[in-house]
Amino acid sequence: MKLRILLSIFLIANIGTLLAQNRLKPYETYIDTYASLAREQQEKYGIPASITLAQGLLESGAGNSELALASNNHFGIKCHNNWKGESVTYFDDGRNSCFRKYDRVSDSYTDHSLFLVNGARYRFLFELDITDYTGWARGLQKAGYATDRQYADKLIRVIETYDLNQYTKGAVKKRSKAASTSSAKAKREAAKAKRAAAKAGRKTTTQTTDTAVFSSDLIRQAKDYHAMGPVTDKPGINPLATHVIEYTGTTPFIYVKYGDSFTAIAEEFGLSVRRLRSINDMSSDDVLKPGDMLYLDTKTTWWEGENPSHIAKEGETMHMIAQRYALKLKALYELNDMAPGTPIKAGQRIMLRNPEKMSAFVRTVNQAINNPDSINTTY
Repeated sequence: MKLRILLSIFLIANIGTLLAQNRLKPYETYIDTYASLAREQQEKYGIPASITLAQGLLESGAGNSELALASNNHFGIKCHNNWKGESVTYFDDGRNSCFRKYDRVSDSYTDHSLFLVNGARYRFLFELDITDYTGWARGLQKAGYATDRQYADKLIRVIETYDLNQYTKGAVKKRSKAASTSSAKAKREAAKAKRAAAKAGRKTTTQTTDTAVFSSDLIRQAKDYHAMGPVTDKPGINPLATHVIEYTGTTPFIYVKYGDSFTAIAEEFGLSVRRLRSINDMSSDDVLKPGDMLYLDTKTTWWEGENPSHIAKEGETMHMIAQRYALKLKALYELNDMAPGTPIKAGQRIMLRNPEKMSAFVRTVNQAINNPDSINTTY
């Protein structure tokens, strides 16, 4: 019984850590600015507003990436063979690539919608429930929208952290209300016509259209998005921002620049200095150096990347390794059965995950849940 209570406390504490994710100020500013535009795209093309916003946030660095600022391209769409508009050259995936350039951010949003709607490899996505953001995220990765193997996980984390599915549901509700109003109006008009025909001694036939059903086939015929009507453009994003949010796995970070301070960065991202230091395992005596990776949300206890270990280089510390892999420093020491503060040597193998320990722990938890009185606590 005591063990069950302890395990419950442990699990609740860790779940709380996972759920207590920071909401970053640049992301919230971007969402406030472009949420209505994402909803418009959903209403016209059937792409979830949550997915559009999450992709825009990730691909454009909340509107502050070099590519986004130079081209208004918020979705990282490359030129391909059919692009006739302006373009910019940008270094991506190890080489210079051609990216589409737009006059307005709203053009980027519409082109993104058409890119998905008219792309044969994305066609299956439109069979999913529009509120199924997990299915859409996994589907986009499966279809090859991005080369990042954790692209879907990043989209899902952003959507859940910022509750972006509310914008999808809001647009669905608005469409349903409009459809209901249109349907009621159509019925009134049909009844009126029927009465008039009866009075004139004629019979009529009526045709009803279910406007609540979204026709992706109809949308795929769209060739020129300008014909869909003007879209009000939005103002630029946070001109004072100086950092682009990047990711290690699914954990957001920035690179420290010359002249940065904890106070300035905390203000930029809506965090407290104390929280920023805590996330990065840094004390009040630690100072920032240009090029440092500074995390903006809770680091993990387990590296899920390709390599399970890291070979220490000359001059490296456990803190440097923890920062490189977005791992909590305490967890990294524990993974390697080392006391906190233990120095390391060049050539030493540092484990980034330990499947044996995790497997034993999972077995213990399962056993505690299913048969708590007969559990073996050694793992």
